[in-house]
Amino acid sequence: MYSTRGIEAVATITELRSNTSELVEHAKKIERGILVQKNNEPYAVLVSYDLYIDLLEKAQELEAKKGKGK
Repeated sequence: MYSTRGIEAVATITELRSNTSELVEHAKKIERGILVQKNNEPYAVLVSYDLYIDLLEKAQELEAKKGKGK
């Protein structure tokens, strides 16, 4: 079994293929991502663009802090 920490919803690849628009809209409305499974294993996470940008900025801040510590 794998951890779904931080994930609010789970969908399969088949559901993503069949209900792409609905899942994208749902991902935009929730604060955390939708875990996409393939063969009952975690495969990807669908997140809103705003959440993606927020995560990217936080990752860049952490990298900058690491660089200053060298």
